[in-house]
Amino acid sequence: MFFHIRRLLKHSVVYGLGHVISRVVSFVLLPFLTHSLNPEQYGVMTLLYTFISIVQVVYIYGADIAFLRYYIPEKDEEKRMGIFSTVLWATLAGSVLLSLIIVATSGWITRIIFNNPGALDANTGYLIVLSVGILFCDTLATYPYLWFRSVEKSLPFIAVKSAGVALHVGLTVVFLAVLDRGIRGIFEANLIASAAQLAVLLPVILRNTRAAFHMKLFGEMFRFGIPNMPSQLFVMVVELSDRKILELMLGLTAVGLYSAGYKLGLFMAVITMGFRFAWQPFFMSIADRPDARETFARVFTYFILVAGTLFLGFTFLVGPLMKINLPVVGVLIEERYWPGLKVFPVILLAHICNGAYANFMVGVYLTRKTGLMPLVTGAAAVVNLAVNLLLIPVFGMMAAAWSHVAAYLTLAGLLYVLIQKHYYIKYEWTRVATIVACGGLVYALSTIPFLEAHWPLKLLLLPAFFLLLKASNFFLPEELAAVRRRLFPSRAG
Repeated sequence: MFFHIRRLLKHSVVYGLGHVISRVVSFVLLPFLTHSLNPEQYGVMTLLYTFISIVQVVYIYGADIAFLRYYIPEKDEEKRMGIFSTVLWATLAGSVLLSLIIVATSGWITRIIFNNPGALDANTGYLIVLSVGILFCDTLATYPYLWFRSVEKSLPFIAVKSAGVALHVGLTVVFLAVLDRGIRGIFEANLIASAAQLAVLLPVILRNTRAAFHMKLFGEMFRFGIPNMPSQLFVMVVELSDRKILELMLGLTAVGLYSAGYKLGLFMAVITMGFRFAWQPFFMSIADRPDARETFARVFTYFILVAGTLFLGFTFLVGPLMKINLPVVGVLIEERYWPGLKVFPVILLAHICNGAYANFMVGVYLTRKTGLMPLVTGAAAVVNLAVNLLLIPVFGMMAAAWSHVAAYLTLAGLLYVLIQKHYYIKYEWTRVATIVACGGLVYALSTIPFLEAHWPLKLLLLPAFFLLLKASNFFLPEELAAVRRRLFPSRAG
């Protein structure tokens, strides 16, 4: 079991690093953008990227999960090429059609995205066209990246991501600081970087694509993947509706402040996304082993342990570090954005709940019960919208942050209840509860006024967390023995 978990950890770290690199754009540019844009402009940018995220679900229409489901178990190379070709041609045709429709209706779409587009100091129609270009390039680039994951070629995955990020960051700085292109420059830089990334991935596409389209195969994959489209749209509602509702109720400035604090939650999003990228190929590769379900349960326990530890570390360090006046660069987050930082711990917690949901997806894939997903994600979307609509007028951006926690708890809880009937896994709930209780106690201690005023001392609470776990008999004898072997290999010999 430990061998397989180490393999999962290795690929989670590698893909997590890849996701870190891809998200470096958001994080590295956060200080630069908070100094270059006012909160209202930042809000405009956020809503446009919200539009891109939602529409990309329609561009992909669930073909990504269908590709992984059919490609990974297939061992015949010719059939694998048939799968890749079929998905790629279908996606290309759909992307061209959707892009033409969006460009033709850009004026109407602009009025949906923004409450009062006429009052904005931006050519919103042009921004929509740039967004379509980004969508087209990123959608086609999805399949080379899925191929890297399927064949466990994690290093090329990271290499291409790194090059794309470096180009994106560099171009954004040039377009904003040198050419003074404003919000337009942000999306122009993104489009150039996305197109360049697709060009680099073109050899992978050409090597795996044939002039063939298998209609029967496409029908099977479509039926498997299409239930994922409404469920992914519901997930997008969960992830992104808070920004639109904040704009309607509190204005673009509130969206900008909230989004800056939300972006810091990428620290945990990186962990959960790295896990997701490694998780599906991993559980499908060991699903036939007799100890597979026991391994899946243990992975969930370790995920909560790692995520809980990182939650404590991030909340102790990141918020205060953003406000420190550093030599040369000054404060990392411009002071006018500080009111939005209070949502940071809540967003971290939401991403942990999202990671729990990813753990429970194992049964959906192995039993092909994707039809459950619209129900589960739809319920989460309803909870999210209800919390946002009812509580944002009272609690402002904190209600928006907690709407994510409520929605992801609904998502994970409902999926767990439904899928256990089809694929039962005996999770280690007593151990998970121990992690939550000890972590909650340590976090509560960290909010003591003395520690708030002397925040570096909070780091002493991290070893206290593990001492509490040890005192609670959390660790199994074989786990302690494995740690001792790692720390003291000579004694083990």
